[in-house]
Amino acid sequence: MTSLLGRPHPTVRNVLAIFIIGLIAPMAHAGGVMLWEIGTPTLGTASAGWAAMPEDASTAFTNPAGTVWRSDTQVRAAGQMLYGDVGFTNGGESNVPGNDGGNPVGWFPGGGAHAAGVFSERFGWGVAMTGNFGLGLDYNDDWAGRRFVQEADLIGMSLIPSLSWKINDCLSIGAGLNVMGAFFEYVSAPRAGLIPADAHLKYEDIDVGYGGNAGIIYRPVDSTTFGITYTSKVDLTFSDNLRLSDFGPLFEPAVARLNGTRTQIDMTVPATVTASLQQQLTPYTTLYANLAWQDWSEFAGLTLALDNPNQTSIFVDQGYQDTGHFALGIRHRFSQGALQDWHLSTGFAFDSSMQNESDLTANMATGKAYRFGLGAGKALCPGVTVDAGYTFLWSGNLDIDQQGRPPFNPRLQGTYKDTAMHFIGGSVQFEF
Repeated sequence: MTSLLGRPHPTVRNVLAIFIIGLIAPMAHAGGVMLWEIGTPTLGTASAGWAAMPEDASTAFTNPAGTVWRSDTQVRAAGQMLYGDVGFTNGGESNVPGNDGGNPVGWFPGGGAHAAGVFSERFGWGVAMTGNFGLGLDYNDDWAGRRFVQEADLIGMSLIPSLSWKINDCLSIGAGLNVMGAFFEYVSAPRAGLIPADAHLKYEDIDVGYGGNAGIIYRPVDSTTFGITYTSKVDLTFSDNLRLSDFGPLFEPAVARLNGTRTQIDMTVPATVTASLQQQLTPYTTLYANLAWQDWSEFAGLTLALDNPNQTSIFVDQGYQDTGHFALGIRHRFSQGALQDWHLSTGFAFDSSMQNESDLTANMATGKAYRFGLGAGKALCPGVTVDAGYTFLWSGNLDIDQQGRPPFNPRLQGTYKDTAMHFIGGSVQFEF
């Protein structure tokens, strides 16, 4: 949606967004949009057990109902490095001259913090500061897809305070407020009128949106834990003075309407539901599982285009589809030998694609994802536990044939070959 508004003044919500993003913004620079990887022990299980690990302080983020399942205050600090290998290969049918764009993702650091404790035997609290929603792409200059996108950044970082209540010895519920600071930037190089030169389009803004998290933990026996968590949608409204330049005389009417005007774009972070299981098979071996749904049909996308002199809007709704997720993992603690007191974990997960391959666009080079995780951890001393993990995400080859609108009809045709991401992280948990 595009609207013309007056020039804004700084607001409390913008100051809050800058504060949240400034603390942990690198976490969201990733090639995906919503990630399971946040540097915590679920790296080692490929996310399995996400909503059913109440003994971990990161339950303040993954399931607020879990914070009451402890006797002491726990704090977990997590760090993570992501390497995205996303390379485009021109298939020969692209009609805009240019290079392959390089690797638009590369290396990015991230981190987060989680705390959980109890007021009493029945009431608990939690606070989480981290994020798993975002996309960061930065293609080389003069690449063949620059008509569609040169740079796209969508960063959503959350501050989540929560409360939990243990109804009885086997059931608890919890709820939290999700305060999400968000940054959106989009840059492209449309065609400059009737000549094949590049024009310039840029848009960026910061906003704060609000949502809620709710969860249930059910532990019928000590060896079995079920967890269900729901995160509501978060509505974001970005508003910026659109910057357009070098479009040439043919686009003078459109540039006169849009350049420098206050342009509003509404965006929705999707709701999610995750159900998880933690099942102790033996005193030393534990099984984890997930089933999840994400409401991507609510997410219109983040494509902006100006390729027709008569346009009155720059926002393009790409129409995504809901996704499903499954994960299975296992963790084993060694009681003797060289690995005594260490625990090792592994896991596998699958996520369906939020778009059909025929609809793939250069600003959202994502597809179905297969995850493989490995992890290790140990209690260094009473009250201090360390964990390290690695997740490999594989999407394989993603074919793209993106075509623009008349009158210029730009086309990007080729393949993102062997698309993959590597997540390497670690965390330390303290008990007080």
